[in-house]
Amino acid sequence: MKRVFRNAVFFAAIAGSLSLASCRDNKGNEEESMPMQNEHHQESETSMKEMQDTAAAPEFNDKITGRIYEAYTGVKDALVADNAVEAQKSAQKILNEIKKDTERAELANAANKIMATEDINVQREAFSSLASAMEPVLKGALASGEIYKQYCPMAFEGEGGYWYSSTKQIRNPYFGDKMLNCGRTEETLN
Repeated sequence: MKRVFRNAVFFAAIAGSLSLASCRDNKGNEEESMPMQNEHHQESETSMKEMQDTAAAPEFNDKITGRIYEAYTGVKDALVADNAVEAQKSAQKILNEIKKDTERAELANAANKIMATEDINVQREAFSSLASAMEPVLKGALASGEIYKQYCPMAFEGEGGYWYSSTKQIRNPYFGDKMLNCGRTEETLN
């Protein structure tokens, strides 16, 4: 009986270590995008937010793509904040921009799924499809700035999930506050 208990504790410790190793706080990436904070150099939250917003404001070759991306980031930010209602509103903005565009049907389908429910977990699953549909929209669409393709290896029970962001700082839309910094930047679009 002791051996079974000891083995169970051992395997639980290994599983916990693997989880932490695969989804650590991404300190190396955050240090690049955040100024040093110590007792001699403190930034207020407001100035940090302003710096992040202005640091990577991408501009697009056409206005419609810019508005679609803005609405997409609204969905992402709402999911980061665990706000299902705001995710629905931003998904509606995507649909308003692509009303009759049959080439963006996959984008519309994902946005419709997000709008159809207030269940944030269902929204997060649809957001994964939305992120996939955004890739061809974003490739080659930037006039200036950068967009970061980010990845969480723990999303969807270890299958992983991607999203796009205007900042290097990881803000995970698949887990929100539970694992806010889980993820890494996989690619930079410019």
